Amino acid sequence: MLLIVADKCTGCRMCELVCSMVHEKVFNPEKSRIWIDFQGMPELQYPNACRSCGKPPCADACPTDPKSIYRDEKAGGGMKILENVCIRCGRCIEACPFAAIDWHPTKKIPLICDVCDGDPQCVKYCSPSALLAGGKSDLAAEKRKDFAAVQIAKTREKFK
Repeated sequence: MLLIVADKCTGCRMCELVCSMVHEKVFNPEKSRIWIDFQGMPELQYPNACRSCGKPPCADACPTDPKSIYRDEKAGGGMKILENVCIRCGRCIEACPFAAIDWHPTKKIPLICDVCDGDPQCVKYCSPSALLAGGKSDLAAEKRKDFAAVQIAKTREKFK
Protein backbone atom coordinates (compact mmCIF):
# COMPACT_ATOMS: atom_id res chain seq x y z
CA MET A 1 0.00 0.00 0.00
CA LEU A 2 1.11 3.56 -0.70
CA LEU A 3 1.32 5.67 2.44
CA ILE A 4 1.24 9.45 2.40
CA VAL A 5 2.99 11.57 5.03
CA ALA A 6 1.61 14.88 3.81
CA ASP A 7 3.52 17.16 6.17
CA LYS A 8 6.83 16.03 4.63
CA CYS A 9 5.86 16.86 1.03
CA THR A 10 7.88 19.70 -0.54
CA GLY A 11 5.74 19.90 -3.68
CA CYS A 12 8.58 18.90 -6.03
CA ARG A 13 6.18 16.76 -8.13
CA MET A 14 8.82 14.11 -8.83
CA CYS A 15 6.24 11.43 -7.93
CA GLU A 16 4.01 12.64 -10.78
CA LEU A 17 6.83 12.41 -13.31
CA VAL A 18 7.95 8.97 -12.15
CA CYS A 19 4.39 7.64 -12.23
CA SER A 20 3.66 8.90 -15.72
CA MET A 21 6.96 7.49 -17.01
CA VAL A 22 6.37 4.06 -15.42
CA HIS A 23 2.78 3.75 -16.68
CA GLU A 24 2.71 5.82 -19.86
CA LYS A 25 6.38 5.97 -20.94
CA VAL A 26 6.23 9.78 -21.01
CA PHE A 27 6.94 12.57 -18.52
CA ASN A 28 3.45 14.04 -18.30
CA PRO A 29 1.87 14.79 -14.89
CA GLU A 30 -1.60 14.75 -16.49
CA LYS A 31 -1.13 11.01 -17.03
CA SER A 32 0.02 10.32 -13.50
CA ARG A 33 -1.92 8.24 -10.98
CA ILE A 34 -0.60 10.41 -8.15
CA TRP A 35 -0.54 14.18 -8.04
CA ILE A 36 0.28 17.03 -5.72
CA ASP A 37 -2.65 19.08 -4.48
CA PHE A 38 -1.86 22.71 -3.67
CA GLN A 39 -4.23 24.48 -1.30
CA GLY A 40 -4.43 27.50 0.95
CA MET A 41 -2.40 30.63 1.49
CA PRO A 42 0.44 30.15 1.98
CA GLU A 43 0.18 27.14 -0.26
CA LEU A 44 0.22 23.77 1.40
CA GLN A 45 0.96 20.77 -0.76
CA TYR A 46 0.26 17.13 -0.28
CA PRO A 47 0.42 14.03 -2.44
CA ASN A 48 -2.94 12.58 -3.42
CA ALA A 49 -3.33 8.98 -4.55
CA CYS A 50 -5.55 5.99 -3.92
CA ARG A 51 -5.64 5.05 -0.24
CA SER A 52 -6.47 1.39 -1.01
CA CYS A 53 -9.57 1.58 1.19
CA GLY A 54 -10.56 -1.59 3.01
CA LYS A 55 -14.00 -1.47 1.40
CA PRO A 56 -13.40 0.74 -1.65
CA PRO A 57 -16.42 2.96 -2.40
CA CYS A 58 -15.16 3.36 -5.97
CA ALA A 59 -15.61 -0.37 -6.64
CA ASP A 60 -19.00 -0.40 -4.90
CA ALA A 61 -20.17 2.45 -7.14
CA CYS A 62 -19.15 0.72 -10.38
CA PRO A 63 -22.29 -0.42 -12.24
CA THR A 64 -20.57 -2.97 -14.49
CA ASP A 65 -20.64 -6.72 -14.00
CA PRO A 66 -17.93 -7.82 -13.58
CA LYS A 67 -16.71 -4.66 -11.84
CA SER A 68 -14.36 -2.69 -14.06
CA ILE A 69 -12.58 -1.35 -10.98
CA TYR A 70 -11.27 -3.89 -8.51
CA ARG A 71 -8.51 -4.64 -6.01
CA ASP A 72 -5.81 -6.89 -7.45
CA GLU A 73 -4.61 -8.89 -4.45
CA LYS A 74 -2.18 -10.85 -6.64
CA ALA A 75 -0.39 -7.67 -7.69
CA GLY A 76 0.25 -5.80 -4.46
CA GLY A 77 -3.37 -5.07 -3.51
CA GLY A 78 -3.68 -1.95 -5.63
CA MET A 79 -6.81 -0.95 -7.49
CA LYS A 80 -7.02 -1.77 -11.20
CA ILE A 81 -9.28 -0.76 -14.08
CA LEU A 82 -10.47 -3.23 -16.71
CA GLU A 83 -10.39 -0.86 -19.66
CA ASN A 84 -12.43 -3.18 -21.89
CA VAL A 85 -15.21 -3.41 -19.26
CA CYS A 86 -15.26 0.21 -18.06
CA ILE A 87 -18.21 2.18 -19.49
CA ARG A 88 -16.59 5.53 -18.57
CA CYS A 89 -19.52 6.66 -16.43
CA GLY A 90 -17.35 8.33 -13.77
CA ARG A 91 -19.19 6.87 -10.79
CA CYS A 92 -15.91 5.67 -9.29
CA ILE A 93 -14.57 9.24 -9.42
CA GLU A 94 -17.69 10.59 -7.72
CA ALA A 95 -17.56 7.89 -5.03
CA CYS A 96 -13.93 8.40 -3.98
CA PRO A 97 -13.94 10.34 -0.67
CA PHE A 98 -10.34 11.46 -1.25
CA ALA A 99 -10.72 12.71 -4.85
CA ALA A 100 -7.92 10.28 -5.70
CA ILE A 101 -9.25 9.15 -9.10
CA ASP A 102 -8.92 11.28 -12.21
CA TRP A 103 -9.59 10.96 -15.95
CA HIS A 104 -6.86 9.89 -18.35
CA PRO A 105 -6.52 12.92 -20.67
CA THR A 106 -6.52 10.90 -23.93
CA LYS A 107 -7.96 7.45 -23.17
CA LYS A 108 -10.85 8.98 -21.16
CA ILE A 109 -10.80 6.19 -18.58
CA PRO A 110 -10.34 6.54 -14.82
CA LEU A 111 -6.76 6.83 -13.56
CA ILE A 112 -6.14 5.18 -10.19
CA CYS A 113 -2.96 4.20 -8.39
CA ASP A 114 -2.21 0.49 -8.71
CA VAL A 115 0.83 0.75 -6.38
CA CYS A 116 2.95 -0.46 -9.30
CA ASP A 117 1.92 -4.04 -8.56
CA GLY A 118 3.29 -3.86 -5.02
CA ASP A 119 6.49 -1.93 -5.75
CA PRO A 120 5.47 1.77 -5.90
CA GLN A 121 8.12 3.55 -7.93
CA CYS A 122 7.21 7.04 -6.68
CA VAL A 123 8.42 6.03 -3.20
CA LYS A 124 11.92 5.40 -4.55
CA TYR A 125 12.23 8.97 -5.87
CA CYS A 126 10.54 10.87 -3.02
CA SER A 127 13.53 12.51 -1.32
CA PRO A 128 11.68 14.01 1.67
CA SER A 129 10.04 10.59 2.33
CA ALA A 130 6.49 11.92 2.02
CA LEU A 131 5.62 8.63 0.32
CA LEU A 132 6.17 5.24 1.89
CA ALA A 133 5.34 1.68 0.95
CA GLY A 134 3.81 -0.51 3.62
CA GLY A 135 0.73 -1.07 5.72
CA LYS A 136 -1.35 1.24 7.86
CA SER A 137 0.63 0.25 10.95
CA ASP A 138 3.77 1.51 9.17
CA LEU A 139 2.12 4.90 8.68
CA ALA A 140 1.12 5.00 12.35
CA ALA A 141 4.70 4.17 13.37
CA GLU A 142 6.06 6.92 11.10
CA LYS A 143 3.67 9.48 12.59
CA ARG A 144 4.62 8.43 16.15
CA LYS A 145 8.32 8.78 15.27
CA ASP A 146 7.72 12.30 13.88
CA PHE A 147 5.66 13.26 16.94
CA ALA A 148 8.40 12.01 19.27
CA ALA A 149 11.06 13.99 17.39
CA VAL A 150 9.02 17.18 17.75
CA GLN A 151 8.49 16.57 21.47
CA ILE A 152 12.21 15.94 22.02
CA ALA A 153 13.09 19.15 20.16
CA LYS A 154 10.60 21.14 22.27
CA THR A 155 12.04 19.68 25.47
CA ARG A 156 15.61 20.49 24.44
CA GLU A 157 14.60 24.05 23.56
CA LYS A 158 12.91 24.42 26.93
CA PHE A 159 16.09 23.51 28.84
CA LYS A 160 18.56 25.61 26.85
